[in-house]
Amino acid sequence: MATRQLVLSIAIICLSILALYLVIARHLLQDPQSGVQQAESRPVSLAGAAPAATHAVPASSGIDKLQPPPAEQAVAGGRKLLEIFGRVQDREGRPIENALIAEERYYFSVRSDAEGRYRILLDLPSHRYPSLHFLRSGYAGKLVRLGRDDLRPGPLQELDVTLDEAADTVSLQGWIGNQIGEGLEGARIELIAMQRGDRDSYYLTTFSDGLGRFEFEGVQADETYKLTANLTPGYPYYEDPDFRVTRNPARIEITLEQIHFVDIDGMILGPDGTPVPDYEMYISNLTTGSHSRKLVSDSSGYFSLPNFPVGEVSLSTRGPEFCKISGVKISETHFQNIELHVDRGERYLSGWISDENGIAVEKAMVTLDRAFNRDGIEYSSYRSQATDHNGAFSFANLGGGEYRMIIYALGFQKRDMYFRLDSPSVEVFVTLERY
Repeated sequence: MATRQLVLSIAIICLSILALYLVIARHLLQDPQSGVQQAESRPVSLAGAAPAATHAVPASSGIDKLQPPPAEQAVAGGRKLLEIFGRVQDREGRPIENALIAEERYYFSVRSDAEGRYRILLDLPSHRYPSLHFLRSGYAGKLVRLGRDDLRPGPLQELDVTLDEAADTVSLQGWIGNQIGEGLEGARIELIAMQRGDRDSYYLTTFSDGLGRFEFEGVQADETYKLTANLTPGYPYYEDPDFRVTRNPARIEITLEQIHFVDIDGMILGPDGTPVPDYEMYISNLTTGSHSRKLVSDSSGYFSLPNFPVGEVSLSTRGPEFCKISGVKISETHFQNIELHVDRGERYLSGWISDENGIAVEKAMVTLDRAFNRDGIEYSSYRSQATDHNGAFSFANLGGGEYRMIIYALGFQKRDMYFRLDSPSVEVFVTLERY
């Protein structure tokens, strides 16, 4: 009898669990969660006559087929979606095919179809508004900036644009690759024109395709631009500040040499060779122009920096105590046990500034400089402080050696002096002369 009751109890429990599961499953099937799919933001290739646009809805689709998000709705991380559509035409109302429509700041782009129609879906920060370039060789480009007052409620915006004919605008084709001839995909190529007269300054951006090819459309000929290419982290930054565009432009070819990375380690030392603990510096690779990192010494003055590119580097601090190191070159054979010297120690300097009558000079600016060269490497430091109402100033944590002190004060002649700081603590009294 007891066995039958136990079996019956287990059966009731199992049936209860099954019923609960069915209720939950039915609720989920009847009320699925819906969400807005965020637009993808990978680079768009401009190579070829009419490349596919990553962010574009097909131009043949009708407005009634779209299901856009609500107006000004944040998508993710304070962003919003806008879809702009319309027609690109000339002054006679004829459609302009294959015109490039590109957002100026965030590289979204599409091409117009045979009827001149386009659609571009923009995923922008919520505080930004679109700036669209309309470009086609043979026509004068047009930049349209849309502000809050230009947009009607809702994410759908209609914008028709008319371009004037201009025989002096051209298309630029190019290739970017490495030293062994391999095309580099995803390189960001920019063509920057500075403001001239009443013309707007602007920049055009494109990305290389899988074969390293890229294209610019509707570029004004007989002008000089800055041409840049960036493909971090494996390649250096490229810049041509005087890139001339002619009416019959040649194909652009950019070759980048691949960067080699090493693990760097060494010591941060004071002028007398004493290790400097917990010291923070920022290192920038001048050869690549695009790599910058922070390094910090430990309690014994030792630092390590993994996976940093070889080449000439510059190091500096940030904050009121500024130190800079120039001329350091990291090679594939010289990257271990590097010694970096900074103006940091336990010496202390204090002083007072007064006029010829011994009256304290308040708010005089006292600057303390130290510079020296060791094995071709330039070391420099800079500190600055204003005197208080007693004309007093003080500098701590100095490494010692020869310093240059420059003193400025309103109504007084500048004072420039050199002195050595070899004792643990030094006091100085400086008299300024009035104009």
